[in-house]
Amino acid sequence: MKKLLVFAALLCCTFGLFAAELGYIQPTLGLGPAFSTVDPDNQFGISVGADVDWKVWEKATTHAHDGSGKMYAGLDLAFEYWIPTQDSDLHQKWHIMKLPLQGNFAYEFDTTQMAGAGPLQAVGPWISMGVSLDFGAASGDGASDYNKNLDTADKFRASFVWGLGASLAFEGNWVLKAGFGGNAGNNHHGWHWNSDEHFMAEVAYRF
Repeated sequence: MKKLLVFAALLCCTFGLFAAELGYIQPTLGLGPAFSTVDPDNQFGISVGADVDWKVWEKATTHAHDGSGKMYAGLDLAFEYWIPTQDSDLHQKWHIMKLPLQGNFAYEFDTTQMAGAGPLQAVGPWISMGVSLDFGAASGDGASDYNKNLDTADKFRASFVWGLGASLAFEGNWVLKAGFGGNAGNNHHGWHWNSDEHFMAEVAYRF
């Protein structure tokens, strides 16, 4: 846990040192499925968050397909709620809430000079990693006593979190962001609710 927090802090400091100027702030809203084969009780998630990115490098556009674009580094902040899609082995619904706090890195290729690009302004890959703070609680018959008897490690955990995907930026500052991600690093007492992989499609608006 301490090592993960130190890593996240160093990542943020590095971004701050090299950032030339604020690139954008974009609130995000996303939906997606999880692919956990160990504990399939929560297979659908909702994400609300914001990306704060600084432009750290830019290659000016001269003509189409010249590799021109902008390089960004910053923070990916979110709140995720993974909805119970079936009862757990204890005949209760297990609710999962996550706070992934990540540093991200992206490069977006300029598409304004490309024939047929239409409203598409830029497209490119992104990668993120950091720490996820995860919370769990049960609902259903006997849930009150069950939650009361859970130890801290079953109610709250911290784990390594990662993401990899692509963004498409359109005219009017709208963005479509999609990618795969997951958590790893903590399976206390046999629970596996923070070791899932998932796909998330997000809509964003840049300021």
